[in-house]
Amino acid sequence: MGGSSFFMAYNKAPLLCHQDFWHFHPEFEIVFVPHGQGRRFVGQKVSRFDDGDLVLLGPNIPHNAFNFGFESTAYEEYVIQFKGDHIERMADGFPEFCRINGLLSRAGTGIAIKGEAKHRIGALISTMFTLNPFQRLMQLFLVLREMSLVSNIEDLEAGQFLSINTPHIKRIKQVYQIIQKEYQHDLSTRQIAGELAMTDSSFCRWFKHVTGKSFKQALTEVRIQKSCSLLMHSDLSVASIASQCGFNNISLFNRFFKEMTQMTPNRYRKSALAVVSV
Repeated sequence: MGGSSFFMAYNKAPLLCHQDFWHFHPEFEIVFVPHGQGRRFVGQKVSRFDDGDLVLLGPNIPHNAFNFGFESTAYEEYVIQFKGDHIERMADGFPEFCRINGLLSRAGTGIAIKGEAKHRIGALISTMFTLNPFQRLMQLFLVLREMSLVSNIEDLEAGQFLSINTPHIKRIKQVYQIIQKEYQHDLSTRQIAGELAMTDSSFCRWFKHVTGKSFKQALTEVRIQKSCSLLMHSDLSVASIASQCGFNNISLFNRFFKEMTQMTPNRYRKSALAVVSV
């Protein structure tokens, strides 16, 4: 928004500005989904959410668009992105911000606000669009303050990218763009290293250092996410979906799928369809 120190957006189906979009950014992000159920794809984990989901993600946590795992109808979301270092500096002079600083520190791995508080704080977020830039900023501080007072909080346990600076950001985004485009095919570290003008060994060391995971892990995470979408939105068999998502071994697919979602592909499909049919 013009004249504002932070970004706000309201997205509503069918006019969403993004769909399946695995991404990360240096800003903190608040997402409020007023109604509906689904699954969040944040970091290396998939977790369920229900009516009135409210999350705060720390910087450089890879995540998918929240509508990607939505299983109900009439999707809408409020999104706020802001830089945490500004607030950290304010806490040096204003002790009133210390509690908010603690909240931001806890949000380093992602948190979800639970219970009645998520609806109450979500109402504060939804009214921000009616305010002028100064009032919106004050309301953001109030939202963060209210979040910091909530005791019923779920830790999303999402890993951040460990070492993100300007040169790394461009390369990491390039790697994930390749994965998004070619996940159905065999992808070797040698091939990706060539795209980045690196040796195979140096690419593997660099990717592990920056993301905290191997390239194979990152590729598997994206493939499992793609399979979740097909399980929800197609009638393809589990074996066909596994093959389309780059898995040549159905047993391996089932194992990775359960590790990431805590359920089998068939159970995932049944639970998702049950929510949609309600």
